Amino acid sequence: MLAHREDQLKARLLIRLDSFAKNFRKITSVNRNVGFFTTGYNWLIQIIPALIVAPVFIAGEVEFGVITQSAMAFTLIVNALSLIITQVQSISNFAAVVDRLNSLVDALERSPSPKSTGIEIKAEDQRLAYEKLTLLSPPDDQPVLKDLSISIPIGSRILITGRNEIAKAALFRATAGLWISGQGRIVRPSVSGISFLAERPYLPPGALREVLLPAEPKHSISDQEINALLHELELESVLARAGGLDVEQDWGTLLSVGEQRLLAFVHILLSAPRFVLLDRAGTVLSPSQFRNVLRMLSNKAIAYLSIGAKDDVGDLYDAVLEINESGAWRCVNRH
Repeated sequence: MLAHREDQLKARLLIRLDSFAKNFRKITSVNRNVGFFTTGYNWLIQIIPALIVAPVFIAGEVEFGVITQSAMAFTLIVNALSLIITQVQSISNFAAVVDRLNSLVDALERSPSPKSTGIEIKAEDQRLAYEKLTLLSPPDDQPVLKDLSISIPIGSRILITGRNEIAKAALFRATAGLWISGQGRIVRPSVSGISFLAERPYLPPGALREVLLPAEPKHSISDQEINALLHELELESVLARAGGLDVEQDWGTLLSVGEQRLLAFVHILLSAPRFVLLDRAGTVLSPSQFRNVLRMLSNKAIAYLSIGAKDDVGDLYDAVLEINESGAWRCVNRH
């Protein structure tokens, strides 16, 4: 949700759905053949009593009705002995459906009813603002952030710090629309105008090009532009290990967390949103790498709000938003 990769994942899901459909057709074909066999067997077996009684009838020892009587008796005996075997698939399917429905009912009964949120989110492309925002910590609804009112224009560089880790995480999630306990208003750009980079970045499965390019590019992005950013962040080795831009890889096993985070920054730089929220983005990067990334964001006029320590690369921030343990806050300009 935070990465806004829905369209890319939808395309991959459709590919997997096509594979599922092909597999389902194979299953249908097998079931058809089994049905032909069982149906043919059930009908052909009916001639057995006729074959047994026919010689006696031809010899004139019994009347024709005996053949019909023997066929009916044979059918009753076969059906009685074969009931479980012929219905075992239906019985197993029924048992599986009942078990799944029972699990669903249990889960619905255990799940708490969703709470209504008092936080209003308003879309406005030119700014990010918090208006009398109070965030509460479930389940006791204790305030972790009180009456935050601040407006952040485009191009701003804000460090969010303080000892209240819960409040910082809550502010990050509330801005993304994932925190519902609280009240007040958040004014922020639409999906294309704001990005979120969590502490552990998420790289969707697929080729490197799919990982780096935005879901809806604002302009055509060339390979030269992508390669230039990879070079500037010293990620040429990642490109080599990935086998180029169009080879699918499992990024969680191929790359370190630091490399994954740098690729997430490349995606943000190519997407060029107006604002980006960073959650402890410098924890797995060297100071020089983190400084370089913030400088690149600033050069592209991307406003960033970075959750971090008080001494994080101070000269690359215009202001510091500090949240203390009681939920009170203060914003100090550095310039």
